[in-house]
Amino acid sequence: MNMKKLIVIVASLLVAVSAHAQLGVVAGITSSKSDLKSAMEDVKNISLYHVGLTYKLDLGLLAIQPSILYNMKGSKFDMLSKETTLDNFEYKTGYLEIPVQVQAGLDLGLARVYGFVEPFVGYAVSNTVAFSQGQPKQTWDNIKSKMEYGVGLGAGVELIKHVQVSVRYFWNMGLVYNGKSINIGDVASPIAGQKCNGISASVALLF
Repeated sequence: MNMKKLIVIVASLLVAVSAHAQLGVVAGITSSKSDLKSAMEDVKNISLYHVGLTYKLDLGLLAIQPSILYNMKGSKFDMLSKETTLDNFEYKTGYLEIPVQVQAGLDLGLARVYGFVEPFVGYAVSNTVAFSQGQPKQTWDNIKSKMEYGVGLGAGVELIKHVQVSVRYFWNMGLVYNGKSINIGDVASPIAGQKCNGISASVALLF
């Protein structure tokens, strides 16, 4: 095979792939709650979120959709101790995250319904703790590892090939923090055992 034929074949493959590919933007909310009812209650006070870019490659019944996100994860704790004036506090860790959805779906014409598995990796780029009693936010460096990884399972619907709405449950593998008792002032917090598992919902616009 000469070089001209190879170039023609590669160019044809690229054109074929690009014809079934879409770039888009994605945003949504992230909840540290592990059940849907509690996660829906979190919507009243949205403080955890994700936003970024996504790229969908349509392969027929299957689709591959990697994204690059800024994903804010964390949790809120109430009544740390009867001996303290701190009613609650909220910790947030922001990750630069790369999830890759592998979708299997059914095209119904104007809508496509699909389920997906979504492995992800991320790197912590921010970390704060905020108290409810008017105390200033604190940065907190007691993260076991800035790297995170895990997997999500979910379902979604794609409308007119340009709007996606999806919901997923995600699991972070391993402890996000150091697994030891962590004190904030004289209060032992329950953060150490947190894995930042939860439920998230997203809307994506594909072009």
